[in-house]
Amino acid sequence: MQRMMNIKIAKAFRTLSYEASCVLAAIRPIQLAVEEKVRTYTATHNNIEYDEPLDVRYWSHPVEMPLIRAPTEIPNNVINIFTDGSKIGGKLGAAAVIIKDDIFLHQSKDTLHERCSNNQAEQVAILKALEHIQNLQLTEDAEKIVVVNTDSKVTLDTLQNRNKHYILIENIRKAI
Repeated sequence: MQRMMNIKIAKAFRTLSYEASCVLAAIRPIQLAVEEKVRTYTATHNNIEYDEPLDVRYWSHPVEMPLIRAPTEIPNNVINIFTDGSKIGGKLGAAAVIIKDDIFLHQSKDTLHERCSNNQAEQVAILKALEHIQNLQLTEDAEKIVVVNTDSKVTLDTLQNRNKHYILIENIRKAI
C-alpha cells in the first residue's frame, strides 16, 4: 500500500521497489515508524526517568537557591571540575574530571539512555561530579571551593533561573 502511494508521489514507474520508492518520495518506511512508536511507548511506560518538571512540593525554597556566578578571580587551592556530555549516533555519554592543584583526583564516565538530550548529559556529568566532591576526603579542614568548567550555557542559564524546577536541575542545586 505504501509502495503504491510512494510511486504516485515520486511519479515513478510501477516497477520501482518499495525501498527505492521510500527514498524517492522522501517518506520513512512504515515499519520504521511503527518500531519507533513501540520504543517510545516501551520507554515511557517502563519507568525510565527523564528530566521532567519536579512536583511543586519538592521545590527548593528561594532562599536555599545557591549563588551561581562566573568567577572573577580564582584563588589557589580550588577544586576544578571539567564536564562534558555528548551524543553521537544515538549513543549518549557524560564525563567529568576532578582536579586539584594539578593533581588528578577522579574521573567518571556514564552512559545514558538514547532518549535523553545532550543537555541532560551535561547536567548528569555536573551532578555526578558534585556528588563525588561531597564524598571526597581532603587533608585540610578548609571550606571546599569548587569551580565547575562546562560548555553548557543552557545548563548554567537553567540553574540561575528560579522558575525552572527540573529533577536534574534541583539535584544539582542541592549538591551545590
